[in-house]
Amino acid sequence: MTTAAGYVRVSTEEQAREGYGLAAQEQAARAYCQAQGWELVEVYADAGRSGKSMRGREALARLLEDAQAGRFQRIVFWKLDRLGRNLRDLLDICDTLESLNVGIVSIQEAIDTGTAAGRMVRSFLGAVAEFEREVITERIKAGIAEKARQGELVGPLPLGYKRDESGVVVFEEAVALLVREAFVRYATGAYSLRDMAHWADEVGLRSTEGNHLDRLSLRKILNNIAYTGQVAFHRRQGGGIVARGKHSAIVDAALFAEVQEALRNRQTHVPERPFGREPYPLTGVAVCHACGAPMLGCAVTVDRRWRYRYVRCSTAQRRGRDACRQPMVRAELLEDQVAAYVGGMRLPPEYLGEVVAELRRRQRGRVADDGEAERLRREMERWRRLFVLGEIDENRYRRETSPLKRHLAEVERPQEALDVERAVNYLRDVGRLWAQSPRGQKREFVREVFARIVVEGRELISIMPKPLYAPLFVLDRRERFGGDFCRMAPRAGLEPAT
Repeated sequence: MTTAAGYVRVSTEEQAREGYGLAAQEQAARAYCQAQGWELVEVYADAGRSGKSMRGREALARLLEDAQAGRFQRIVFWKLDRLGRNLRDLLDICDTLESLNVGIVSIQEAIDTGTAAGRMVRSFLGAVAEFEREVITERIKAGIAEKARQGELVGPLPLGYKRDESGVVVFEEAVALLVREAFVRYATGAYSLRDMAHWADEVGLRSTEGNHLDRLSLRKILNNIAYTGQVAFHRRQGGGIVARGKHSAIVDAALFAEVQEALRNRQTHVPERPFGREPYPLTGVAVCHACGAPMLGCAVTVDRRWRYRYVRCSTAQRRGRDACRQPMVRAELLEDQVAAYVGGMRLPPEYLGEVVAELRRRQRGRVADDGEAERLRREMERWRRLFVLGEIDENRYRRETSPLKRHLAEVERPQEALDVERAVNYLRDVGRLWAQSPRGQKREFVREVFARIVVEGRELISIMPKPLYAPLFVLDRRERFGGDFCRMAPRAGLEPAT
């Protein structure tokens, strides 16, 4: 038998105006369940509670908790506005209940999402709501553009500015002086962006979050026209807005123009490839032993003819060589060390059957959780709605959704790119296959098999396999070196998987 719960709500104002109180709503819900042959488990009542918000509605909160616990299959109420008068809250409630396979039934609107027709109506309401969100988004964009035309800074304030208690944009005196000094120094042409990053460290100039300024951050500051007392909106895309701002200038227009000319003069060549497009097999896995930062791939062209591939510490790349002692290393040198180590693996045939069974067991345990992925998408959508409706700013939106996006990417990542038996054979013959494979395929292999590779100087000092592949490396350690895996691991620079 289908189980159902009733929900009734009325505010004092509605009861006085419409006269349709809790008792009448409950009677309607009971009669509907009786007519359908459903078992009514409980009636949840919010008396004297407004439907404009979910806050303060204890019965609704308890209803959602019981739905999570699986106490019923339907929720019956008089009208949709009993669940909520706020469209955003109403959609969130419906999304939550549908993810739990709990249908909603509105007696007045004849909606039952447990049926095909009801789901169609619900989809229609969702389409209308989506249209409304898009209209709101367009209004927000138009509002931001209008604020820029009126001279108000939009988005996060540039470094050196703050808002006082009345909301007016004013100087942060000490920081503003350093920002102006940065413009003056760079305009001389005697300093590179990397030199400027060193100078910023020395004088204590930091980002609004308190982080070190690298050369890319300095370039953004020196390119920001807001420091001249103007407001720009989509200026770099062409056809944007540049208006006189209501805030005071930190640098004058002549100094800003000199800095732009100096930036153009130092841009001696256009990179042959966009940053990050060159496939480097170890990027995303290799880290610097000295500072723990990721290692990045970069290309160096000599005499405009010879192009060499290097791997370098991202700290040194952003802040200069003095920031980290790890030198640039030829990419082929490190890649050959990976191939030599894995190519020398010895996997005893008598253990391979057991290893394959273990790998399959772990593979089954890593199947993506579709329910978790759906929950993360709903959570991201809720934050997007709050941002679109203007209830949170962009910084809060990015701060809340960034970890959700990372978690979702991990959940949805293909769990095993290699067939188990093929993985075993691949690892046994990887030395030869590595030499024959393109760099993109090598990168996929490294990311699939290894969790972390630590680089010190020009050598790999530590290789940690992912848990799925750890049994293969355990057998190899014992076969080649004997003894316990964890005890022997440092002899060949291999860490046990965690």
